Amino acid sequence: MKNKIKFLCLIILGIQSCTKNNDGCDAPKDNYYYLTTAQLNQTPYFTNPDFDTISFASDKGDTLTFVKTKTDTSWYKENGLGSPDCGYDQNFFQTIHNTYATIKGNGIFDVKQSNRLQFSIQIQFNLDYFGFGYNEIGNKGYVNFLGDIIINGKNYTDCLFELNKNNTGVKGYLNKSFGLISTKDTVNSTNFYILK
Repeated sequence: MKNKIKFLCLIILGIQSCTKNNDGCDAPKDNYYYLTTAQLNQTPYFTNPDFDTISFASDKGDTLTFVKTKTDTSWYKENGLGSPDCGYDQNFFQTIHNTYATIKGNGIFDVKQSNRLQFSIQIQFNLDYFGFGYNEIGNKGYVNFLGDIIINGKNYTDCLFELNKNNTGVKGYLNKSFGLISTKDTVNSTNFYILK
């Protein structure tokens, strides 16, 4: 009886060691998720060369002009399907980033677009940070959807707003055709609007 138990224990140990062997595993894969044309078309920054130079004016008479100096791509990596014994697939999500230089006035403009960031479109205007999601742009059911608005005497369609991520006293207004069209700072009583 003792020999049978020892024999069964050896078989069980042998089976357990086999399950941890990587011989039966598929090799982990690298999966790249590129931004789609539909996603890139949610703003003009990566598809329309007319927006390589962007100017904004304030209601106080200041003008800021930005010119695109660089577009680069980075990848956000996270584990995908797999197991500790076999390894995990690696999922890479594309982020495109436009860097702008200020050629008139004193300001900052920066745009990132991703298919994985919390906010798919991130815009920095001066010290304000705005995040917009793909499912929000043009979505009449979205709580911050405004529809058609007039800013500085110009009509803009399918607009929405988001609050500055660091200061809720500042709103950023955006639509698909013009990107960021205006900022309204109720704390400092300063408003900027796009000159296009």
